[in-house]
Amino acid sequence: MTTGISEEPSEPMPKKKGGIGHLVPDIILVSDRGQITLRQLEILRAVSQERSQNMAAARLNISTAVLNKQLKDLERKANAHLVSSTKRGSQLTQEGKQLLRILDAMCKRITRAHELTIGCTPVSQAIVERASSRLAQKGIRTRLVVSDDDTNISMSASGMTDIIFLDDPQFAYDFPKENRVHEVTKDFLLHCERGKNYARLNSGPQRIGYEMLDQDGTEYYIRANYSSPEEIVSSKFSFFISKILLTSRRLELPSNAKLVRIPYAIYAVETTEHAHIRDFFECMSPAQFYPIG
Repeated sequence: MTTGISEEPSEPMPKKKGGIGHLVPDIILVSDRGQITLRQLEILRAVSQERSQNMAAARLNISTAVLNKQLKDLERKANAHLVSSTKRGSQLTQEGKQLLRILDAMCKRITRAHELTIGCTPVSQAIVERASSRLAQKGIRTRLVVSDDDTNISMSASGMTDIIFLDDPQFAYDFPKENRVHEVTKDFLLHCERGKNYARLNSGPQRIGYEMLDQDGTEYYIRANYSSPEEIVSSKFSFFISKILLTSRRLELPSNAKLVRIPYAIYAVETTEHAHIRDFFECMSPAQFYPIG
C-alpha cells in the first residue's frame, strides 16, 4: 500500500462567509487509489473495538449499510483486505491492524502534549538536560528525545519536536532560513589514530572526520560500528569521538594513540513556534557547557 500524510483537511468543510475560524485540522492517508479519510479510519477502529459491524454502526450513529460501504471503499483505496467477517463477528486482518497503528501514530503527532519537545544526541544530551532542569524550576515541562541527527531531523519534519540539536553542522546549514538556527557551543572531534582499521561511532559529526581522511588521501578501512562510546574507546580500532561526549562519560583515550583535535560547532534549530522556545534558550548559560579546550 502506498501511503502518505497530508496536512490539508481530508474533506471540505461547509462554507461560511468570512474568516477561517470554521477550518479544522484533519488527517488523511493518500494512496494511488484515492484519499483515506480520518472518518473511514475511525470506522475501522470502531469495528476493531466492537468486533461487530452492526454494533460499530450503532456506536457511530450510521446504518450498517453505510458502514459496510465505507469499509469496502476503504479496502479499495488501501488495496488490502482489512476486515474479516464470520457469523461470530468481525475482526481486523493484519493489514487492518497495521493501518490503525499508522492512524495512532499520526494522532499522537497531532495531539502530542504541549510540553516543549527537544531532540538531541548523546553528545548534546547533558546540555539539554541542564537547560530542561532550569525550565522545570520555572514550571515549564519538557520532553527529551535522544537519538541521532537523521532521526531528529525526520521527527522535526513530522512536527514531533520543537527544537533539535545537531552534531553535524552540515545539517544545520541545510535548514531553510525561516528555521532559526543557533550555535550552541564549540567542541572538538578527537581523532584517535591507531592504524588503518577504524570503528565508526553512531554519534558526533563522524562525517567531518572521514572527509578529512579522504581529503588527506589517507588509506583506511571501517571494520566496525559502535553505539557505545565506552566500547569504541576500549576497542583496538582507530576512531573519532566528540570531546564533550568523552568528558560527560568520564572516559580516557588510549595512551598509545596519536591524537588530533578537529574543531566544530554544535547547533540547535527551532522547528516550531512553541511558546517556551525562548525560555529554553535563555536557560542555556555558558556555565552549563563543558569547557572546551
